[in-house]
Amino acid sequence: MTRFRLGQRWKRERTAHPMDSIALELHGVNLLTGAVEEPLAEVVPALVGAVAALRAGKRRLAQVSLPEASLELVLRRAGVEVELSVASLGRPARLLRPPVRVELDELSEAAQGCAKGFLADISQASPRGLPSSLTKGLKESLRLLGAPVSLKKEAPPEPFTVRVEPTEDPGFGFELKDPTDLLRSHEKGQGTALGSLLCSGEVWLKLAGRAQAWKAAGPPFLTALELSRQAGELARAVELGEKSFSFELGGVRPAFTLELDKGKGRLGPGTSVAVDGTALAAAMFHLGQALALAIAERDRSQSNNPYLVELTERCREGLSHLRGPVQPPEGAGEARGKGRTSRRTGRPLPVPGRLRRLRFEKRWEQRGLEGAESGQLMLGRQGPVFCSKEQALALARKDGQELWRREASQGVAATADGYVVTADGDRVLCFISAGKSARWLHDHDGLPLGPQLLRQDGLLVTLSEQRTVLAFAEVAGREVWRLAPAKTQRSWLALQGHRALVATDSGYLYGVDMADGQVRYRMRAGVPFQGTPVAWGKRFVTLLGRGDHHALLMADAHSGDVTWTCELPIALPSAPLPARTRVYVAGEKDREGVLVCVDARGKQLWERPLHLGAGPFALTALPRGVIVTSASGAAARVSTSGELEWRVGAVGEPLARALPAKVSRGVVLIPGEQVRAVEPRGGQVLAEVRAGAGLVGLQVDARLGLYFLDEAGTLTAYQLTSHFAVVEG
Repeated sequence: MTRFRLGQRWKRERTAHPMDSIALELHGVNLLTGAVEEPLAEVVPALVGAVAALRAGKRRLAQVSLPEASLELVLRRAGVEVELSVASLGRPARLLRPPVRVELDELSEAAQGCAKGFLADISQASPRGLPSSLTKGLKESLRLLGAPVSLKKEAPPEPFTVRVEPTEDPGFGFELKDPTDLLRSHEKGQGTALGSLLCSGEVWLKLAGRAQAWKAAGPPFLTALELSRQAGELARAVELGEKSFSFELGGVRPAFTLELDKGKGRLGPGTSVAVDGTALAAAMFHLGQALALAIAERDRSQSNNPYLVELTERCREGLSHLRGPVQPPEGAGEARGKGRTSRRTGRPLPVPGRLRRLRFEKRWEQRGLEGAESGQLMLGRQGPVFCSKEQALALARKDGQELWRREASQGVAATADGYVVTADGDRVLCFISAGKSARWLHDHDGLPLGPQLLRQDGLLVTLSEQRTVLAFAEVAGREVWRLAPAKTQRSWLALQGHRALVATDSGYLYGVDMADGQVRYRMRAGVPFQGTPVAWGKRFVTLLGRGDHHALLMADAHSGDVTWTCELPIALPSAPLPARTRVYVAGEKDREGVLVCVDARGKQLWERPLHLGAGPFALTALPRGVIVTSASGAAARVSTSGELEWRVGAVGEPLARALPAKVSRGVVLIPGEQVRAVEPRGGQVLAEVRAGAGLVGLQVDARLGLYFLDEAGTLTAYQLTSHFAVVEG
């Protein structure tokens, strides 16, 4: 006898969202053990709808989630029977019991009785607890359950078996057995993602010469999922220097006890054998990747299965974190930053005396740019280039005519010189400027890209979701390498010589070989890194810290050797600005702005108050000085000796963030609600152009043309129409 049973508490304790137990009893045995507090208004319609779809022949496989219990009920139709499997995605991930079969008519009758009873009860106990859309769907399911069983003739399944032996010691092997063709029953968007992975098989461990030191029967996917979770815990224990670590591999006895400090391990009461903790964790991660590859080779649509994608990402990140420092090859060159390139600021304006006034006129305006809040405004050879995760486009300098535009569902990344990489669900493409066709295209795993794109040494390097770094070959488009830092929400990327520098908010900084993606060194700090590393000759400087305690760190970009660390008791620090033999950082101290100067040996030379109010701030280099700008529009010039040479006050409403000043033709442009053109030596205001409080991007070309980008997605261009000077006689 088969029946569904709902708890009764929700009828007494009436709430807008009824929660109670649900059971599927087969001859008195509850298959849904642990489902004691589930959202009935979601689970019951899903369950009844799944049975109805099977009966009507709309689906061969269906899946119902019980989120509170971390259970997944998988139903597979086999002729006039239904095979029921219950998988737990809790710890450990496993099948609660072997699959059981029940007559389709019997299951349909049970679902029909459950739906009718639930509709009658909820109309009295909680009339608003079931949305009208779900009520309509439930009634449609009842109609299908009352109709005759659909008997469609199906092609016989193609049995599939694959066995992969371990290649290393320690190493994991697996065997997939799919006699019913489950792997090819995945239908995107039909809720069958997990069910299509639950084919039978086994996983085993090769250890110290023993071909099968440990073995687990059952769906290899669930075993690999649990092992990947345990691998992360083991890697953490190794990183923290713990002496021992004990666990049950895949949740299957006996216990595996590791003596991490001695490099030994023991399964149950057996004898100890040599096993390295890091190597074992790597083998556990490799198992997940190998299994995902085997499944995707059987059915390509499985590469987009969210459960398989999650397993692959977990294993990729784990291996990335395990990858230890590798000594640079002897004779390799230093990772020296490129020499200072021309800023294309143009020659100073040709005036016979002192410049006193400038006049700007609006040239054109382009509206409707998507993602402007987090986008980038750059200057190309023909005009401004805008890029966000949603789109990239270039506009003509003279009239704002659109030169090219690229859009994609999974992100866009672009450079100022017109290289654009776009991604959708299964492809990644590269375009160059206004070219009508892609330079190359390749298969892609759907990872979002952009908007940052860096081009160097034949590679196009970008970030995904501000965390994962991907490098593509510029000519062929092959993904050369990928770095996914573990336990990281935010990464900052910089390229310096033959090194990619990746700083993370998890307290790690990676030095990656540009050629092959190998981590050459991994720097660990007890506090998060803050911002992009900045090149300073063959070294780099970067900030780390939190709150009102930060530090400036300088290290060799090639080897990762730390040269010095200088503590900075400031909050909201700006990006560091190296200038000749000094580096400057602006920040907030006691709610007032200060500028700190540190020399090449890490010694703080001076600290000066700025009288610009609270932070944040941005810095711009000038000959024999530096300009500090704030979000309020206030700015100050400070000389290399620490003397405050001039200051201009705040103007209008503050911006969302501080933007650095721009320099062109001997004029400084200070961002704010009113963008002000200032004479750099004396600080005299030469012109004011309204940009609005939503300004998020400012660029100035070599002809002193201004480009303003606001958070509403409007890009506005201004041109210099006249300038006036005073001639002393």
